[in-house]
Amino acid sequence: MTPSQDLAHALSTIVPVDITNENFAKWGQVVRLPDADPNAVQVNQGTAQKFSHLAEFVNLRPASTDTANPNPTLASATANIAIFKCYKPVATPQFGIKLLERHSYSSQMFMPMGGDGNGSYVVVTAENGSDDKPILSSLQAFRCNNTLGINYKPNVWHHPMIVIEKPVQFMTITYECGVALEDCEEYWFTKESGSEGGVAALIQLVKE
Repeated sequence: MTPSQDLAHALSTIVPVDITNENFAKWGQVVRLPDADPNAVQVNQGTAQKFSHLAEFVNLRPASTDTANPNPTLASATANIAIFKCYKPVATPQFGIKLLERHSYSSQMFMPMGGDGNGSYVVVTAENGSDDKPILSSLQAFRCNNTLGINYKPNVWHHPMIVIEKPVQFMTITYECGVALEDCEEYWFTKESGSEGGVAALIQLVKE
């Protein structure tokens, strides 16, 4: 075996499952057009339907006017509406997980723009451990086509978007305050954390 084959053999390989409302509920919500919604309403002079409350968007930072704020040093935040242009799809059959990130005080929603159902991306999540670090053995992966959005709950460890097949542009919303660790905390896997060369696990991107 080559060194790279030895590494792949030693690491666990995670096969993404197709995302559903049910299997992703632990981590957040899938943002999708409902097949049927009795609460949908006609809007725009009868030319459109409005489907409301498709995800729960949360800001855990207390308001600056909250006199009962248990953490007055926590900076106030505003919603940042941004676009992530994921222009470089992963072209390898497997992808090595080297880091995870979380947003301790805010939900984070990713919604593909102009998705036609012919492209995909992979979402990777993990549980938080008693040491306040991601639990390697809890890694999960979900495959999403580019017509579906996802909304992470606050404090969920996740990998940056892994886009496959074709580029995807995401509209994102996150409450941010400009303080790096409050907005986005990263955890990089190392040999000391039980992984080899910083790669914690392999995600199988090509269906077998």
